[in-house]
Amino acid sequence: MNFQDSPSTSSNTQKSMKTNILSDSELLDILENGTFSSDEDFGIDSNDDDDVLDTGNLSDENEIDNEDNNSCSIDNNLLSCNENQYDWFTESPTVENIVFIGTPGLKYIPEGDQPIDYFNFLFTDELLDLLVEETNAYAVDILLSTTSNNARISTWFDTNKSEMKLFFSLLFHMGTIKLARIEDYWKTNMLFNIPFFREHMSRNRFMLLLRALHFSCNPKEGELAPRNRLYKIQPILNYFNSKMKEIYEPSKNLSIDESMVLWRGRLIFRQYIQNKRHKYGVKMYMLTEPWGLIHRVMVYSGQGHDVSEDLSHTEFVVDNLMNGLLYTGRSLFMDNFYNSVKLSRNLLIKKTYVTGTLRQNRKNNPIDVIRQKLKRGESICRYTSDGICVVKWKDKRDILMISTEFPHEMIEIYTKKEVKKKPISVKNYNENMSGIDRQDQMSSYYPFERKTLRWYKKIGLHFMHLLLINSYYLYNKHVKKMKLYDYRLAVIQGLLPDSQNIPVNSKKRYSETHLPLKVQKNSKKRYMYKRCKYCYSKGIRKDTIYFCAECQDQPGLCLEGCFKDFHKQT
Repeated sequence: MNFQDSPSTSSNTQKSMKTNILSDSELLDILENGTFSSDEDFGIDSNDDDDVLDTGNLSDENEIDNEDNNSCSIDNNLLSCNENQYDWFTESPTVENIVFIGTPGLKYIPEGDQPIDYFNFLFTDELLDLLVEETNAYAVDILLSTTSNNARISTWFDTNKSEMKLFFSLLFHMGTIKLARIEDYWKTNMLFNIPFFREHMSRNRFMLLLRALHFSCNPKEGELAPRNRLYKIQPILNYFNSKMKEIYEPSKNLSIDESMVLWRGRLIFRQYIQNKRHKYGVKMYMLTEPWGLIHRVMVYSGQGHDVSEDLSHTEFVVDNLMNGLLYTGRSLFMDNFYNSVKLSRNLLIKKTYVTGTLRQNRKNNPIDVIRQKLKRGESICRYTSDGICVVKWKDKRDILMISTEFPHEMIEIYTKKEVKKKPISVKNYNENMSGIDRQDQMSSYYPFERKTLRWYKKIGLHFMHLLLINSYYLYNKHVKKMKLYDYRLAVIQGLLPDSQNIPVNSKKRYSETHLPLKVQKNSKKRYMYKRCKYCYSKGIRKDTIYFCAECQDQPGLCLEGCFKDFHKQT
């Protein structure tokens, strides 16, 4: 008897083949009997960790391996499984209704009822302090790396919160008045003459602030870069999520979907999504209200990140965005990128309903529903004992839905032309999945993000835009209805500070201000180190290559902390 590889052997099985040397007696026994007891005889690992199953070649004789290595046999419209698999029934089971116990709405209200009050409700002094501190620190880094005394950065002086508000006021207004280049806003030519910008800030100062704008400190010299690819925007991301959690309690119905921030440059975690307005860019997972308010954001940072040993990537995303919102009876609406029977059951155990579209090749789907051929208007459904409902409905094409909240029921939908019948799960899915689309629509009206070589700067400014849009939604919900255009203009005016609070450009060069400089190199091109005066005053001997040229005796001072603390004392 000749032993040959079967042509139907899958590539996954071939990849999981392990070397296992058999003795002569074992080979003879196999040749004589023609069978072997288990896959382990040939070192085949039959476990399959992939959550997607190819149903294209399924037949009545095929057996499907699930995650627990149990098999399910298909017999026409009956699916019988082992006790660890899912049993599917034609009748809806009687299950206990999960009651929503949350108290949605604002946890506290702003001090005033003007648009600027609601914007400052989200754009707080905490965020401004972060932006001012990181921008000033990064400007020093740029200055130290500049070799020319005539560079624009040589006129830098520290910014403050009032000037930062003015900077964002001008930036937001650039979304209202769109010009091709930033320099055009300061031109006095009759084709471009807009006095607002040059009356409040010079062009060079605005360009300096935009260049130095930063959100997180860079690793120091000699330090390794953080493993977190998002460390440059992590403080802004954390601030957004924590602030929304602090001020607002989400409602019962929530949705999860992706949004894209346009980015065409090089980036290791740049994504392509065909049906998005911006097909190339940075992908963000968002938890939103049906009316558009964004509660939480999670930025995709590439394959191998945002995973755990127990959860797949999509399960990790859902678990992360719903952290703290489970066990309260909420209803979550998602598309087929996230949904599976396994995830639906896990969320149902945590007292959270799920409704959304479902991919046909997901594991544990009811096979008779997947294989059923339907005519337009027909439907078929199956239930598990705990209330998971999978529905297949034929409209223009087959639509597969999964829901743990709504049983299969056809309801009438009135349109301008006709009355149609749809499953109730489809109706509720369409009503509650519009949050991301509304956010994308609002962001597209007055965008102020500019093309840049630094991806983190564009993402950071996008978060400022999201704060503005969220404050607009809250104002419309709790004060009065207002058009986005009018709301933006009111915020832009409200951000304009008093002139006496804006730092004055003293026209000093960098050599006339107290900024750290590097010592010169000797003939061997080595730095001539100086002893840190501040460390020496505390009994610590430490050498540094930085010093202050304006202080008496030009003392050496460590860049990390000592330079700032020394000048506070003097």
